[in-house]
Amino acid sequence: MKTLNQLAAVSALLMCMLTVAAAQDVSGEKLVDTSQVSEVRPGVYVVEDRHQVLLVPNVTIIVGRDAALVVDTGLGPDSGRRVLSLARRLAGTKRLYLTTTHFHPEHGFGAQVFKGQATIIYNRSQWDELNKKGSAYRKLFSEQLGVAHALKDVEFVPPDIIYEREAQIDLGGRLVRLESVGPAHTLGDQVVSVPSEGVVILGDLFETNSFPIMPWFPQIQDTDVDPIRWRAIFRSVEQSAPTVVIPGHGRIGALADLQAAAEHLDFVSKEVSARCAAGQDLAAMQSELTPILKAQHPGWDLSNWIAGEIQVFHRRLCSTASTQ
Repeated sequence: MKTLNQLAAVSALLMCMLTVAAAQDVSGEKLVDTSQVSEVRPGVYVVEDRHQVLLVPNVTIIVGRDAALVVDTGLGPDSGRRVLSLARRLAGTKRLYLTTTHFHPEHGFGAQVFKGQATIIYNRSQWDELNKKGSAYRKLFSEQLGVAHALKDVEFVPPDIIYEREAQIDLGGRLVRLESVGPAHTLGDQVVSVPSEGVVILGDLFETNSFPIMPWFPQIQDTDVDPIRWRAIFRSVEQSAPTVVIPGHGRIGALADLQAAAEHLDFVSKEVSARCAAGQDLAAMQSELTPILKAQHPGWDLSNWIAGEIQVFHRRLCSTASTQ
């Protein structure tokens, strides 16, 4: 059972992470900039955020002979409309599909503008999680990150197709694989890949040159993040030896970037396990491990999430966590 001091510490950590993040960008718009498009493989286009604007994701559009798939929409309807317009320019009159890597607002809260314009596909766990947590995340983002305007007209529209574990979309001469892999970053994480092109899209399971975002928000009943499963997903993806790894945020990566992220998870897991066995408490771990991790990766972004990452590993790995 948590003490009042421990609850206050969790609350302080959440507010610190959100406040630091908000301070990075206070424009209030957070629109996907569709003028920045890279063709990473023939017919595979990425609208890159390059970590330049907070809460703007990478958006991928995969075009085949007969149809095109859009992966992620941006924060709200305005970004969704921009992405839909770009998809129409790239795909012409071809049929459109839409899917999202996970339910978080900056990745999928523009989906409503695709209703009737595209076939919307979700994995079941993502759709269930959106229904359970979507309203709380809309409130959190609106009140703590200053994006109320972007989210004010958001509606959660049902997908046209829901699959359980795995699905394939034939775009015409190009197969896209959808795989439900959570829980990890969220309960409903989805990995999207184009095996013939060596392309994998990981959403917020992977941020290039960045510490991982591990959401632990008991205030909105979201403590489902699972770093152990997260590492297993990396192991599975590594086996396919992708050559293009598209993150949720940041520059387009390669297999070596994914391996660096995996090695980081291994190191934190090992350190937290050893420190738990030695009887070290969470606060001491965060104090001692944070500068070590920063020194290991001095060029990585999102260092304000390190304390949260350590907390999540502590929760999952320490035998005493249930009493913390």
